[in-house]
Amino acid sequence: MKRILWILCSVLVVTVAMVSSVLSQAQQTEPSEPPKFDLETYQLGLLCKGPQHGTGTKEVAEKIQAGHMANINKMAQLGKLVAAGPMMDDGNLRGIFLFKASPEEVRALVAEDPAVKAERLKLQLFTWTGPKHIGAQINEEFRRNPNMKFTMTKYHFVLLKRTPAAETATGNQKLLLSHLWNIRRMMDEGKMLAAGPLSDGGDIAGIFIFNTDSMDTAKLWAEADPMVKSGYLTAEIHPWFVAKEIWQN
Repeated sequence: MKRILWILCSVLVVTVAMVSSVLSQAQQTEPSEPPKFDLETYQLGLLCKGPQHGTGTKEVAEKIQAGHMANINKMAQLGKLVAAGPMMDDGNLRGIFLFKASPEEVRALVAEDPAVKAERLKLQLFTWTGPKHIGAQINEEFRRNPNMKFTMTKYHFVLLKRTPAAETATGNQKLLLSHLWNIRRMMDEGKMLAAGPLSDGGDIAGIFIFNTDSMDTAKLWAEADPMVKSGYLTAEIHPWFVAKEIWQN
């Protein structure tokens, strides 16, 4: 009996030692520095419903839409617009523009859009820091061949909005590191195509773009983010239709 107890105690001691060793190694390997991202600055345009949205005859709407698409092609041909696409829900946000241009250039180009002129759409413009070279390759090809075809694909676009509690999160470096490493892992796994902060977004802290056509999956991924889980950010999620080719580098 004593021998059995001795063996059990020995096994227990070894097990505890092994667990302690694993936990110690996990603590030692936990990143204490932020992950590396290769970033550049863009102008992010949120196209929202204007005061005249949904008014007028079908014929007028079709003419304005044709002009809207022509202006999109023009901005892309100029090398200023790198991504564009509509939202697939029926909320206030109707589409996304992503530019490599100055805010002044963007406002001048969008002012020529018939849908904006007719006040069917209005532009909210923000400076966004995101992954380098979004749309660079495909836009170069498009400028050489304006008749090329795109593979329009459904993704999920997430607006990360600050909550009142967000002010208390600024000094929480551990939480911020967890947030950044979660982004890095999701990008490395191909789940997240882009992420980054808005420097002038007011209550909008930043955006995620998820590589999924499922709203349920997008919600699951968004809610797993440490800043969202802790209540400092909320995730407003929209299905977004955009060319798959813009993510090719």
